[in-house]
Order: sequence, then structure tokens, then C-alpha cells
Amino acid sequence: MNKNQQTFAVASICLSIILAGAIIAYKPGMVKQVTTGLPAGFRFPSGVGVSGSTLYAGVAEATSSDLKTISLSGAGVATAQADQAVINLGVETIAETAEEAIRENAELMTEVINAVKALGIDEDDIVTTSYSVYAQYDWTEEGREFTGYSVTNLAQVTVKDLDMVGDVIDAAADNGANSINGISFELSDAKREELKTNAYIAAITDAQDKADLIAETLGLTISGVQSVTESSYTPVRSYDYGYAEASVDMAKSYVSTPITSGDLSVTVNVHIVYLFE
Repeated sequence: MNKNQQTFAVASICLSIILAGAIIAYKPGMVKQVTTGLPAGFRFPSGVGVSGSTLYAGVAEATSSDLKTISLSGAGVATAQADQAVINLGVETIAETAEEAIRENAELMTEVINAVKALGIDEDDIVTTSYSVYAQYDWTEEGREFTGYSVTNLAQVTVKDLDMVGDVIDAAADNGANSINGISFELSDAKREELKTNAYIAAITDAQDKADLIAETLGLTISGVQSVTESSYTPVRSYDYGYAEASVDMAKSYVSTPITSGDLSVTVNVHIVYLFE
């Protein structure tokens, strides 16, 4: 073996030793902990660099079952006097023919409506609620006997000045109304919303006062609100005032029909789930 061949053999042996050492030292998937800010135990996936996927999960966020909560209810009531009334009234006529009963009913109902409008009631506040035409029969020993046709026309009148309720009833009766089915006292939309807002504030304040008392007594700290649910109720006070056709003359003899309204309340209930520490 000449000198050149010896030199090549030695170099090949050295290169083989260096390559073998490099293979032994290489461990896929292991990254030296030189990157700051990464927690102990962090590993990059083998053969994949850092990407947008989650590579480390810290403490899992608390689920709803882990939250500490206090469930409380609050009630609020706001009261005011009714500021409008709804009167249900109308005319019933009976005649031998349907055509005659309809004509008489239309004439009388027109007079009733005109009399009510003459008191200052707006036309939009008078709404027809029912109109019917049907045959009437009497039962005798010989069987069913036809007696004529009945026509009924009922209207709903909204009175926004409560001092006029009695006047509206009297004017309707004087001009042919022989069916007055009752009066309901209500709150106007604006008044109802005003009371509802006040009732909400009272209900939420009631629940908050309870939460503060519990927290103070048990040494807790209220940290937030998880949920709020609510329900509201607006009652209507009714006053029945009805009479049949036979008593119309007596109703007309009244000097003035006295009507009183009273107060109405809006009630709101809230259910609040508070978070605490």
C-alpha cells in the first residue's frame, strides 16, 4: 500500500467515526430548553415547528358546575291610579224580518256612537267587537215557533278621562244602548311602562339587598352576575255594570252614573344568580 492509499484510508475511518457520533447524538422530538417562557415539560411535536395550534394547556377554565353562586329572587311593585277605562256596550234589536232588525239596529247604534263622540271620545277609541244576526224561536206545546230575528252590535269604548265614564254610559243608554256588559279600568301604555320601570328597579334593588346581606353575614365577596330572569304582571280592576233591556228606563232615570276606579299595580319578579368568591 503506497502512502496516498494509507492517507485516504485514515481519512475514511475518521469520517466514519464522526458520522457515527452524530447519528448517536441525534434524538428526534427533543428540544433543548433554551426558549424562555415555555413551561417545564413542553415538547414540540416530532418534525413539526411552532404553529397556530395549542401545544400546551394550562389550568382549564372553570365550568358552570365549578362556579360558586347564590340564587336570589327580588320583587318590586309600583302602584298608580288607573288612567283609562274600557266600556263594552251595544244595541240588540228584534224584528219579524232580518232586514228590519238589521236596519233598526244600525239606526240605533249610529245614534249611540254619535252621542258618545259628542262627548269628545275620539273615533279611534270606538271599536266594534261583535256583530251577530240569528233567528229566535220559542218552544210551545206544539213545538218550536219562530218569533223573529235578533241583531246584536257590540262596541268597545276607551275613555281616557275617567271623570267622563258615567257620562258615556248615560249618553249611550239615552240613545238606545240596551246592553252594557261591564267596565274595566286599565293603565295607558305610557303609564304602564312608567310603573314597570319603577317596579324593575325595586325588584333588582330587593335582590341586591339580599345578596349584600348574605355576603356580609357569611364573609363572601360578590364578584358578578351569572344570569337574570324576570316576569311581570299587570292586573286590571274590573267593575261590572250591566242591565237588560227591561231595565233601560230605570237606568235612564239616573241623574248620573257614579263610577270609581281605584288603584292598579304592576308587579315585577326577578331571579338573579350571583357569583361569589
